[in-house]
Amino acid sequence: MSKLRPVEELLFHMRTLVRRGSDWDANFARSILKHAKRPTWNPSEKQHQMMQRMVSELFTHGGVNARDDIDLIDTGDRHDAA
Repeated sequence: MSKLRPVEELLFHMRTLVRRGSDWDANFARSILKHAKRPTWNPSEKQHQMMQRMVSELFTHGGVNARDDIDLIDTGDRHDAA
């Protein structure tokens, strides 16, 4: 099996899954984020693998559309600043 992403990276993407995931995925992500607030918490191996799978699916077919999560700083014509 390939190397798992760091927990901090997976936690970052769990917030997106809370908003955009299926009911089960959103509930799992919400639960993980709740437990992650405890300073001594670390995911079990099974939780880590599940988080990895869910985040990987965000970036493959059927995942979240990247345009939905991008906030542009400047949406005007690039020549407006000149």
